[in-house]
Amino acid sequence: MRVLLVSWAWPSHVRPLVPIGWAFRAAGHDVRFATQPRLTGAVTGAGLPAVSVGGGGDHTALLARAMRPIRPGPEPAPNRGNGKRLGLSVALAEDMAGDLEAFCRGWEPDLVLYEPTTYAAPLVAAKLGLPHVRVLWGIDFHSPARAFEGLAFAELCEKLGIDGFDSAGTLTVDPCPPSLQVEVPGRVLRTRYVPYNGTGAVPDWLWTEPRHPRVVLTWGVSPQFKGPDEWAAAARRMRALVAAVARPGLDLVVAVPSTDLLGTDLPDGVRLVENLPLHLVLPGSAVLISRGGAGSMMTGVVSGVRQVVVPEYFTDLVPAERLAATGAGVLVEDDGPEPVRAALESLLADEAAAGAARRLRSEVAAQAPLDKTVGELLTLAGTP
Repeated sequence: MRVLLVSWAWPSHVRPLVPIGWAFRAAGHDVRFATQPRLTGAVTGAGLPAVSVGGGGDHTALLARAMRPIRPGPEPAPNRGNGKRLGLSVALAEDMAGDLEAFCRGWEPDLVLYEPTTYAAPLVAAKLGLPHVRVLWGIDFHSPARAFEGLAFAELCEKLGIDGFDSAGTLTVDPCPPSLQVEVPGRVLRTRYVPYNGTGAVPDWLWTEPRHPRVVLTWGVSPQFKGPDEWAAAARRMRALVAAVARPGLDLVVAVPSTDLLGTDLPDGVRLVENLPLHLVLPGSAVLISRGGAGSMMTGVVSGVRQVVVPEYFTDLVPAERLAATGAGVLVEDDGPEPVRAALESLLADEAAAGAARRLRSEVAAQAPLDKTVGELLTLAGTP
């Protein structure tokens, strides 16, 4: 069977599709991964064949308008309540749809899988009558945008010659544990979450268990990809947090996509690592401190670690609230160093939170493995 994976070129959107791509390959199926030119190397680096669709433009300016920080001003999220809130998604779909349709007409995939914000996939699949499946990264905070899709994509639908489309697809593959998830629209197929945070070698200090409780601090990859100003602000925040939480008796690992701007003059005992995948360092750790990005949070969930979540963007709020409601983490609304330090020390001493984190990990483990999910999707596509 021919399986097409589709994502626009942003690492935290591409990576969640990689494990299911591996699962289809392991089952003997032909897989292609379509993305914009900027990240075809990340796809091939993950061992999957890449297809370049759309232009090679820089998404920084588009993302800066769509992914607004929570704290700079008192105004609510921009353009809330109208189709303009999907401006980034519309621009991406317009960029990708033509090439994606041309590739699908030539290659004729039996099944199309896509992440929730890559609208070119369900639009083209609707036009060509292809079974298409939405694959969530974790908590489905994007589904409320469905109320604005008709208005936002009306012009593109007309250009493609279709009356409309359903972004939820034929069904949704959901790797999030039920107690953490919000209500997901449409038909849902639950699967086990398999973390993939990029490639990397295992350093020798990870060969053995840590002598002290290990705490991992990360701000994910989005600030760096949003541009130098955003990464500089994130680096300043992380340096302040490191200064606040580092102490003897704690193994503090600071995981960053790039050490530039963060510097190396950090407190004694702090381990700074560049591009070390979280799925390598979080197992065996005690606490994760992050802004609550989907990749970081879900890798923490599957690793059974407690989490301190300091939301940075409006899209981080719902996941942070959901995690806090499970008891496995703490939502820190004030991003000052002292509230974060206090939340960390509280979690390190909180056995109830540790138990809640283990329960979430068990929920993930109880969900269907990817090979079974592949079997269900083969049936969907009409292949026995």
